[in-house]
Amino acid sequence: MSVLGIDLRASTKKPSAVAILGSDLKSILLGSFYEDIDLAKVVKQERPQLIAIGAPLNLPLGFCCLDKSCGCKFAVPNRKGRLLELELAKMGISCFYTSKGSIMKDLIYRAIRIRNGLELAGYNVIEVYPHATKILLFGDSVPPKHSLASVSYMKDHLVPLVSCINDYAGGLDIYACEAIINAYTGQLHINSETDVLGDPREGVLVLPQLPN
Repeated sequence: MSVLGIDLRASTKKPSAVAILGSDLKSILLGSFYEDIDLAKVVKQERPQLIAIGAPLNLPLGFCCLDKSCGCKFAVPNRKGRLLELELAKMGISCFYTSKGSIMKDLIYRAIRIRNGLELAGYNVIEVYPHATKILLFGDSVPPKHSLASVSYMKDHLVPLVSCINDYAGGLDIYACEAIINAYTGQLHINSETDVLGDPREGVLVLPQLPN
């Protein structure tokens, strides 16, 4: 049973990374795609049991879009994001809120479009957040994603989890590392080793099991 993890980019002009991780955590395929149709071809070929996307996959309750000019608004008064994002903040884990005028608007729209297409085709899709997963697995010392130390840190910490990435170690970049951690979170979810945050009506976030 394989999981396909995706580190999605907002623009189709930049490659989004994919990692297909086997249930034994000893087999992995890495790749990338530009257009959504290219991802669809990968999914059709590999037929993963689960797809884990590291981007918001739903809008807040009451929203039809993220455009400031639209009159849609939060269904819950005094909100500034989805419930899962507020819960992350209470845990001390930083994230971007899904709200009007978000700097992630293009990414969110693309992620929702991809999720809709995959679910329509019969695939199971979950939302994951690699930054939160890394903090829960590795602790608070995780370097920022785009820092110079990030790739070497991720390689060192991923090998004990997914030993087969040593075969790719020379060519791994941070986007591939993020796709791998997303796929790993998906495998934890298949094995019932995860918790979820949020409200199912506006999307839930899958995380490694939280401390008691």
